[in-house]
Amino acid sequence: MLPVFLLVPGAPPLIHADTVNEPADVRRQFSDMVEIPAGRFKMGLSFKEVTRMLEMCTRVDKTCSRWWFKDELPSHFVYLDRYWIDVYEVTNANYLEFVNATGHRPALDDTCATDACRQGNLWEGKSFLKKISNQPVTQVNWYDAAAYCKWRSKRLPTEAEWEKAARGPAGNLYPWGNKPPPGKATYRRKWRGVFTMTDVGAYPNGASIYGVHDLAGNAWEWVADWYDRNYYKKKINKNPKGPKTGKFKGVRGGSWVNYEDTLHSAFRRWSRPEVRFNDTGFRCAKDPIDETQTNR
Repeated sequence: MLPVFLLVPGAPPLIHADTVNEPADVRRQFSDMVEIPAGRFKMGLSFKEVTRMLEMCTRVDKTCSRWWFKDELPSHFVYLDRYWIDVYEVTNANYLEFVNATGHRPALDDTCATDACRQGNLWEGKSFLKKISNQPVTQVNWYDAAAYCKWRSKRLPTEAEWEKAARGPAGNLYPWGNKPPPGKATYRRKWRGVFTMTDVGAYPNGASIYGVHDLAGNAWEWVADWYDRNYYKKKINKNPKGPKTGKFKGVRGGSWVNYEDTLHSAFRRWSRPEVRFNDTGFRCAKDPIDETQTNR
């Protein structure tokens, strides 16, 4: 069986929680995660920032409209309690261990009809090409992602948690700062005739201020929330978890297919939770463990 996490050659060491005041068994659970401290951050975009994204978008797509970014308005401050989030997206190797341990469905898109679609992730039953072991697992729907995170004693991050991990307290437009992504993310590969992702952690200079990798490009990421394009107008400014019900689930981060305009950290996308795509994966989050409860 493949190990729980395969280190990526050239990637920085995993962030360990050895210095955090948690029991030893809890530290092991958190060894592939990073702590995001409690506090406020800027969520969404201002009208000025939307104008900037629109200008970038129209350079590559003349049909681009301000409406595309309307659900990112208004910019607002949100307070989040402390939480943990995976340093990297869940890989094919990680997901295979889950499949082997639980009998869960492999990550194979049985609706894919073309080679271009299938080349995003070459699973065949419970096996895949060795060269994609460290690439993000894709062709998993929201329920697959939630099941994996539960198996790891984790959960999917909320939209707010995902965005804070990407933007940091300063509210950067991208995980690395405010400039577009050349040399910092995997994107726009389809339009150059390349139908593959890259290994997780391939762009260490594209990590967020917290050390979280690949929050822009490579694979879209499922989040926990039901999607509501008007949710920001409700002004829920502490630990927002999204609507109680809905038709679509949120997806964040852009992918190897997309242009720069969808890679900024406030961009919101949605999809039916039962649908699988060859450019959509996920990462997990976790609440801090109450040490008094773990010692019972």
